[in-house]
Amino acid sequence: MPTRQCQVLISDVLPEFLPPQVLILGEQGMPFSKAVNLLGQEFEHILFDARQGIHLEALAIASGTLKRGGTFCLLLSTWEDLEKQPDVDSLRWNGNQSVICTPHFIHHFKQCIARSHFPILQKASAVSFPAVFSYEEKQKPATDEQQQIIAEILQRHCDLYFLTAKRGRGKSALLGMLANRIDEPIYLTAPNKSAVNTLYSFAKGKIEFIAPDELTQRLQQDAAFSESAWLFVDEAAMLPLSLLQQFSQHFRHIVFSTTIHSYEGTGRGFELKFKQKIHRTFQHFELYQPLRWEENDPLEHFIEDLLLLDAEDKFEQIVYNPRSNLQIYEVPQSQLIRSPESFYGLMTLAHYRTSPIDLRRLFDGEGQRFYLASEQHQLIGAIWALEEGRMNDEALIEQIQKGIRRPRGNLVPQALCFHGNFPQACRLRSLRISRIAVQPHWQQQGIGQAFVNAISSAVDFLSVSFGYTKDLANFWQKCGFVLVHLGEHKEASSGCYSAIALKGISEAGMVFTETAQRQFQRDLGLSTHPLAETLWLGEVDWSLNEEDWQHLKTFAYFHRTLFSSTPAIRRLLKAQGKRYFPRLSDYFSKKALPFNKKKSVECFRLEIKQYLEELL
Repeated sequence: MPTRQCQVLISDVLPEFLPPQVLILGEQGMPFSKAVNLLGQEFEHILFDARQGIHLEALAIASGTLKRGGTFCLLLSTWEDLEKQPDVDSLRWNGNQSVICTPHFIHHFKQCIARSHFPILQKASAVSFPAVFSYEEKQKPATDEQQQIIAEILQRHCDLYFLTAKRGRGKSALLGMLANRIDEPIYLTAPNKSAVNTLYSFAKGKIEFIAPDELTQRLQQDAAFSESAWLFVDEAAMLPLSLLQQFSQHFRHIVFSTTIHSYEGTGRGFELKFKQKIHRTFQHFELYQPLRWEENDPLEHFIEDLLLLDAEDKFEQIVYNPRSNLQIYEVPQSQLIRSPESFYGLMTLAHYRTSPIDLRRLFDGEGQRFYLASEQHQLIGAIWALEEGRMNDEALIEQIQKGIRRPRGNLVPQALCFHGNFPQACRLRSLRISRIAVQPHWQQQGIGQAFVNAISSAVDFLSVSFGYTKDLANFWQKCGFVLVHLGEHKEASSGCYSAIALKGISEAGMVFTETAQRQFQRDLGLSTHPLAETLWLGEVDWSLNEEDWQHLKTFAYFHRTLFSSTPAIRRLLKAQGKRYFPRLSDYFSKKALPFNKKKSVECFRLEIKQYLEELL
């Protein structure tokens, strides 16, 4: 059986007279941002146009859609000086306004090409896309591996089942064939409906697809429909754990299937985290035999090598040693990326959404700091931090404060400047802890706190942004952080409200942190946030102070959100009554917007603006 082939073409232009069977990804074809729409499809040949930059997620997605015997052509504008070429993809992950060169990743990329022995073609005429024949019928019978797993699930010894596999192993086909053997109702949910076409092609019976958010609503309204039903959750690791926990409380049997070693960054860390949170019997199965291509497929090996997809499997977990001599130290980026496998493996294991975009940032992102904890030269824990703040463009800071500008980067300073009206957050030097990871056996030993103490230097404050849970909040509190902001909406990735916590380091940083915490607590008592009652301490402060007047002005005249302005508005209504603010008064009393959200906020801004102008 022929394997899939890959070739590298060095050319400034696309080859002429491409066969119609060639899918073009890139500037003159399907945009990289739309590559996720390719899931569930297959193509004979693919030309990946990387002349402007290498979009790793799109590359990984596309490689999994290439048919057996097909050809994958990587188009580059140059080879010898590729390290010196600006990479447009850097705009997505570097937190900078300008494109940068990515020499470290390109060095890694070239090494992977060399190990794969892909031909490097200098002329477009040398590119060939030989015909691809259909070697097998699409509807294949179940393999022995699939049959065994189906038989074990049908015995129903457990409530929940986990099915994991690399791409192309027949995971979706297995679910479709399993559905044909189940008499009870079956519901299917997945983050992307278009990606479950293969499952439907194998399932003869009716399976009702319900989008994850719709399924949540149906369970809240009438959970009875789930009592005797099965639920299939495809690509489960792409959904928030909180959502999966909710599903597991209702359905009698659930099959959670997910891809490991894939473009979206899912991995075995998902299994570890989810299994820790469920209290029902479960069984885990994994498919190993590739079905859509041959064993030892060169393109699959290249993608795994390029994206370090085996890093978490190879990462060595060490049993906790209470007499260990743990060392914590900073490592320069240039040193870390010489051999990044252990660091990246730990991050992938701890944060199952670690994805190719993180890998690009690791190799060439600017303003990064890395701290490692090791014991006997074994990696025990790590912190991945980003330098933020130190902005000296006062005009830009003022535009951020008013919501006029939102440049890339500086996540925490910009959020606090806009939502909290704290321009000093942009001026001060800060370090945001982007990722923190400690080996499972070494957790709960104070290593996280030791980490934080080790990096408490040369900045005004430390920050962290996370999906709020009580456990995470307690962890950061033990590390000396205080909560200063809660996001209005739940994050799609975690299903939790985003939260920002700070720890002051310098005198200026400690003053700022104390001010931000005091304002957060003061406003929490008048906030409409669902977590306000849980977190608020003290009595409601109805007095209007200078910060409130500033919030009212930026709401009336600029783009400050209604959510962030609510405490100040409620204080104003309390002081002045309903006469000046009829629509705002109705909104807070009836808890309903008078029009759609955009028009309602416009009306609210106008009421505040008219009142402020009458005061002048």
